[in-house]
Amino acid sequence: CHGSTFDVAGRVFKNKPAPDNLEVPPHMYLSDTVLLIGEDKKA
Repeated sequence: CHGSTFDVAGRVFKNKPAPDNLEVPPHMYLSDTVLLIGEDKKA
């Protein structure tokens, strides 16, 4: 672990070693309670 911390949106906090924010994978909402990760409507 390199000690970086991120907010709930995946953004790295200032003055931490991570060079970038966390990536958001392709996803789509199938319903109000179901989230499909790994695909999107463009595919």
